Amino acid sequence: MTPDISHAVRLLLDAHRSGQQVVPPFALPDRGAVHAIQDGVAEATGPVSGWKVGARTPTAEPNAAPLLAGALVKSPARFDGKAMHMIGVEIEISFHIMRDIPARKAAVGRDEALDAIGDAFVGMEVVDTRIADFRNADPEWLLADNQMNHALVIGDNIRNWRSLDWPSLQVKLAIDGSVEVDQRGGLGAVDPVRPLAWMIDHAVRLRGGLRKGQAITTGSWTGLRYYPPGTTARGEFVGLGRVEASF
Repeated sequence: MTPDISHAVRLLLDAHRSGQQVVPPFALPDRGAVHAIQDGVAEATGPVSGWKVGARTPTAEPNAAPLLAGALVKSPARFDGKAMHMIGVEIEISFHIMRDIPARKAAVGRDEALDAIGDAFVGMEVVDTRIADFRNADPEWLLADNQMNHALVIGDNIRNWRSLDWPSLQVKLAIDGSVEVDQRGGLGAVDPVRPLAWMIDHAVRLRGGLRKGQAITTGSWTGLRYYPPGTTARGEFVGLGRVEASF
């Protein structure tokens, strides 16, 4: 690990432990540096709980970030909203890994990748960041900071996910009982299985493999929305299940 990467890892670890945000100290030269910082933080905090992956369009190259140890929380979840720098909420389709795939150099094909998936579930990503002035920060630093992940809330299981018509799914987000989002579709990637398979291959070839019990969440259907402490958020894929968290 180069001195710059080591310094970045220490800064982010200190931010996790102290609750104080940090100013990025230098420009990140490439995506390899981003992943090295992610891996350094993950190595220091324990086995990762899984991964988040997202793609802006059906053909865009996805972005990957680890879900740190302890990031998976069952619904209905409770968080100390006053202790967070911000409370971001995204409603997502997430997946559980049901068998190990050890690290290797050979690519993981789509069929093998999907054979490692058990159930899908309704997920709520809770977003916060260790980076100061995040709206004006370099997006690569936000990605290095686990793409601003705070937690992934595990909602109801979706057992028939292989047969779903993804673009037609109806998603809702209610805040304190008032519906703010009610729409069909909304995921940038449209089909979450493409970034899911990409993430499995990426994790196996480049990030140390996958373990049974880990989760992969595949991007927001509702956009990233911010709320104050005291909020209760409930997400739903109509006819499939719900997820809930209070702050």
